[in-house]
Amino acid sequence: MLLLALVLLGTALALAVLCPRVLTAGRWHLFHPRAALTVWFGSFGVGIATALAGIALGIVAVESLRHTIPHTTSVTVSAVIWVAAGISGVFLVFAFTFAGSLQSLRPASHSHAVAYARDEHIGFTLVRFHSETPEAYAVPGRRPEIFVSSAMEQLLTPPQLQAVLAHEFAHLRHQHGLAIRIAQLNTLVLPGTRASRALERATRLQIELAADDAAARQVGAAHLANALIVLAAATHDVGMTLRAERLTRKRWPTPQRRRIPQGLHAAAQLR
Repeated sequence: MLLLALVLLGTALALAVLCPRVLTAGRWHLFHPRAALTVWFGSFGVGIATALAGIALGIVAVESLRHTIPHTTSVTVSAVIWVAAGISGVFLVFAFTFAGSLQSLRPASHSHAVAYARDEHIGFTLVRFHSETPEAYAVPGRRPEIFVSSAMEQLLTPPQLQAVLAHEFAHLRHQHGLAIRIAQLNTLVLPGTRASRALERATRLQIELAADDAAARQVGAAHLANALIVLAAATHDVGMTLRAERLTRKRWPTPQRRRIPQGLHAAAQLR
């Protein structure tokens, strides 16, 4: 039983070290961002469950051995197991305490954006605010919000703006903010390692690509690609240009098969 506990702990450690390397290797995650996020969530959950199971099983095994065979070296092993359990407990408390302070999908520079209109829609609140910078972002929470700047409304056509809203709505619908937080927690577990930093960067890219794919299926890849090209020209963001090119290389549902979320139909009436 003790051997099994050590195997479980070793497996958890291997997942923590190797999974970031596997998930950031090559370019497969760029073409299948949703699958990459699913694998990442799964490996993280399995790693946590395996570590907790290993610690619990180790405590039971050592305590059982100590009562069966007194005056053995199990006392030292027991101390190590209990110390590991204590460290895990401290980390969990730290993670849950400071999770709220981790970065979300909302840019820190606009944490106090002043809105001039708030429109309630199914699944989110559309917040419109004055800004000379064309931007839009999602803020998860009990009542999710999508922020759209006045410059964004003036720059894009209604179909393009609807595509941007679909992109932001995908962030909310698929809990992409949680994915970022988990990646940041992984960085806390493995501070200073190249793999953990690479995984956080890859996660941020994957959620953008996954949201692009969701929006393209709902409102059309052409509208989203055109919006990205316009925004790239206005903000000099090369990444948006690359995302637009990526959309043109994939196959998408025909207009007859698109299903636009009901709350996004209001995008055409923003002006």
